[in-house]
Amino acid sequence: MKRIMIFIDAEYVVQKMKEIKGKRGFVRRKEIHWGNIIKWVSRRRHLIRCYYYSAEFSQEENPHTFQEQRDYLHNLKVHIPYFEVKLGRLVRMNKDWMQKGLDVKIAVDMFSKAVMNHYDVAALITGDSDFVDVIKQIKEYHAKHIELYTFDQAIHESLRMVPDKHVMIDRQTAKKNNFWVG
Repeated sequence: MKRIMIFIDAEYVVQKMKEIKGKRGFVRRKEIHWGNIIKWVSRRRHLIRCYYYSAEFSQEENPHTFQEQRDYLHNLKVHIPYFEVKLGRLVRMNKDWMQKGLDVKIAVDMFSKAVMNHYDVAALITGDSDFVDVIKQIKEYHAKHIELYTFDQAIHESLRMVPDKHVMIDRQTAKKNNFWVG
């Protein structure tokens, strides 16, 4: 049985879930069934670990939101087996908040775990073409299989072509597999 590790760009998933659910209803983070997504991606393979990457809210800026996030992530960790949370930071750029350090964390984890032979298959859930080079390196030097899961066809061609398998998640798939409440 193949060993799989899943690497989730959480903000990408949240944004895309909102888009695919569309006008019929807004998907909030708390309404996403991460466990169902993980089961669907891993299928009949042996799940070693799932990594969830997000940015930590600022305790100074908004203590209430910070605590809500902590409680939410703690709940995920407690209720989903083999689930790990990796947090980057949020940095204010003008009036907006930007995530920093998450792509690097994902790339380092995917690469280092390939080097240590922790998985046979890496499932990456993102639409970010910054991962093209690390995917190439993992495939070429460590002979690991890489699966890419995206929510839309509008990804850069280089990202679409580099994994061993590209799986498009559409509204029908998400609804059929109960990826969100309702």
